[in-house]
Amino acid sequence: MTTADIESRLRKLHGLPTPVRSWIVEMGPDSTDDPAVWVWIVLEREFDEVDPSERADLRDLLRATVRGWVGDEAHWVYVRFHDGVLSGSVQMRG
Repeated sequence: MTTADIESRLRKLHGLPTPVRSWIVEMGPDSTDDPAVWVWIVLEREFDEVDPSERADLRDLLRATVRGWVGDEAHWVYVRFHDGVLSGSVQMRG
């Protein structure tokens, strides 16, 4: 499965705990050299405007969903929130 495949499937998800504007997906080895997938979520609303439980539910849902899609292709699925700025200083949120 490619990053484009994952992004395409993510765009088709409905009924998420909070609206998502876009996704950024990367695949490769993590810091321990294990195969991994990173999913950065760009929310429709500002990060601090989204209830923490909604963010946690979205993170857990996406981690499990992507893990099911990639199977053994990746040992780890990392899900983070992104502020949507793609140039200059990029601010990631846990």
